[in-house]
Amino acid sequence: MTTELSTASLRRLPRYLRLLVQLLDEGHHFVTSAELARRLAMDESLVRRDLALTHFSGKPRVGFAVEALKTHLEDLLGLGTLKPAILIGAGRLGQALTAYRGFTEYGLRICGIFDIDPEKIGREVHGMTVQPLWTAPALVREGRIQVAILAVPAEAAQEVADLLADAGVPAFWNFSGHPLHLPAPVIVLNEDLSDSLAVLSFRLTHERASAACPGDAHDDAAPMA
Repeated sequence: MTTELSTASLRRLPRYLRLLVQLLDEGHHFVTSAELARRLAMDESLVRRDLALTHFSGKPRVGFAVEALKTHLEDLLGLGTLKPAILIGAGRLGQALTAYRGFTEYGLRICGIFDIDPEKIGREVHGMTVQPLWTAPALVREGRIQVAILAVPAEAAQEVADLLADAGVPAFWNFSGHPLHLPAPVIVLNEDLSDSLAVLSFRLTHERASAACPGDAHDDAAPMA
């Protein structure tokens, strides 16, 4: 079953989960694929396909049992147990990721934050003390860390990943913008914020008229050579 689910389908499952929680709060016991699609602004055939790939069946003319489907998706995504993680990079992005409390809802618990900058080491970041990077491999070996979140500069990403993979980290969530090359069976999920920004910029450019930022001066004169 897991091999049938595409990355795109997996990325949509948390959206279904959030809606199912909302439906339970509203007192609903069953929901149709049409209603899921309507609330999520998705195509109904896509909803049916995603849920079929999880091997969960609804009842004809009734729909899906909301509580059962929620539990099924949580089990499928492995959300029942927290996976210990470390975060590398105590810059602005790293601090923002550390501050996000929603990770625990999806089975991730950040156990430590690391950096190489002497000015950052020893500082408190949302209740955790920034530790020197060289101490991370020991924590990996002792604490059975399952995920390393990389919020480091692109040029440092591969070296840091190699260090932690050698120590035994089995999965990496990479925000550096530099694709990682690690041997199987290490799992790598590359998150490139510029990808989404490029899509947003393209759609703004071609689907809406461009506009200046509020407060920008308007100059109708020809540009200077």
